[in-house]
Amino acid sequence: MAARGALRKEAGEEAPIEPEHNLVIAELVNAHLKAKAVLSYQVVGELRIVPVRGGTRAADFRFRLRNTNRVEQLKLNDRFVKATAPGEYLVSLPALSDAQPVPLLKYITTARWRPIPLFVNATVAPAAGPAASLSAVVEANPQLKMPLQHVSIFARPGEHAEACDVAPPGTWEEGKLQWTLPRVLSSKDVPVPCSAQLTGSEELAAALGAQPLHVHFGCEGVTISGLELEVQVGARGSPIARLLRRFAAGDYKVTPTVEEKSEGE
Repeated sequence: MAARGALRKEAGEEAPIEPEHNLVIAELVNAHLKAKAVLSYQVVGELRIVPVRGGTRAADFRFRLRNTNRVEQLKLNDRFVKATAPGEYLVSLPALSDAQPVPLLKYITTARWRPIPLFVNATVAPAAGPAASLSAVVEANPQLKMPLQHVSIFARPGEHAEACDVAPPGTWEEGKLQWTLPRVLSSKDVPVPCSAQLTGSEELAAALGAQPLHVHFGCEGVTISGLELEVQVGARGSPIARLLRRFAAGDYKVTPTVEEKSEGE
């Protein structure tokens, strides 16, 4: 009987909290570039809580935001989050029946701060006849702490393009020109050249120069804004299992530079 009693919790002792949620800081980089000039730039971010499975219990926890000097606007989801002090917040989450993410807050960074994850120097060169070449040199920012993944660049030349001869790693399908880089792109890599030769109407070169290239990429393990988060752990532990950070391209586009047509072409 004494041994059995030793396994029981003492009166008033509470069980440790089982971590049932992940926190995710997810950011989108919206930018418009021409060569290495930044025409527009904005980072929008969201802090989400993601149940690791369905059927989680209600949870309360506190967290503190750090490195917020680049954040210009911040909006709380006041259904679940309350500010308790400057930069400190209390989350009260009900029991969740499924594993869908729940947004806790959203923010926008200041436009005066413009780190560029990926440079794409795109050029359109008119060629003899109704033809033009489109080239792009792709280069990761050397200050990136983590490599970029799933990097792709695409354009839709429209009705002025009739045919396209694209060099690897590019493809041409149903009027869409796309280069997909076959591996992660890190700051240690040399710039990656991409090129294509297109034929079509006399307006082809002008049409290529007028339409921006659209860029996709992702990065895991860091935020581009530098925003950090610290969860306060109580005596019973924390309901948070992991803090995940990532950023990706949102509306990220590049306007090509159009070269002058050579004499005799």
